[in-house]
Amino acid sequence: MPELNEAGTRAYHRGDFAGAERFYRDALRQAPRDAVLHYHLGVTLTRLSRWQDAADAFRTALRLRPSAEVASAAREALRGIEPLLRVRSREESELVRLTRVGGVWVADVLVNGRYAARFLVDTGASICVISPRLAAQAGLRPDPDADPLRLMTLSGTTTGQLVTIPSLRIGSIESHDIRAVVHATGEMFDGILGNTFLGRYSATLDQKRGVLSLEGR
Repeated sequence: MPELNEAGTRAYHRGDFAGAERFYRDALRQAPRDAVLHYHLGVTLTRLSRWQDAADAFRTALRLRPSAEVASAAREALRGIEPLLRVRSREESELVRLTRVGGVWVADVLVNGRYAARFLVDTGASICVISPRLAAQAGLRPDPDADPLRLMTLSGTTTGQLVTIPSLRIGSIESHDIRAVVHATGEMFDGILGNTFLGRYSATLDQKRGVLSLEGR
């Protein structure tokens, strides 16, 4: 069990939050009354914007009477996400916490239920973009019947191959068969979250709070 906890912590620190969740859940199957594991799981779930699941994990940790340090951290984490739970309940929408990177907003996403990635959120982009590395890792192949798509970038006009992403998840929202173009996105991002995904929802980017609201149309 300590090995699984350590593996989860390593995955978390390298940004593989989906992998960290798997390790912590495997550890909890062996030690279901370990308050620290429940707390670590809750922290990981907040990075995946799964607020209700995270709150459940923190509350379970508190019920197990952890150390004063863990109890204090769990209560503080609960206070941080409870406003998001209330807003979601009131508006019937998903709120996704974003990270500010170099002047842009970035979301943690899960591709094909397995590959954790960081996508730049661009409500003005007509189509999603996925990096060649992630596309290859996820086994995405170009559509043989589609011509390369022309893209306007800061460096000028370029082209990219069209692919279909079978599954793209952000927070607790999962959408299927997302059209995207394969193109380099730089070292800081694995892709761009554009309107072939965002356009399926009523999407609002709240820059003051650093959250993306997604409401079903």
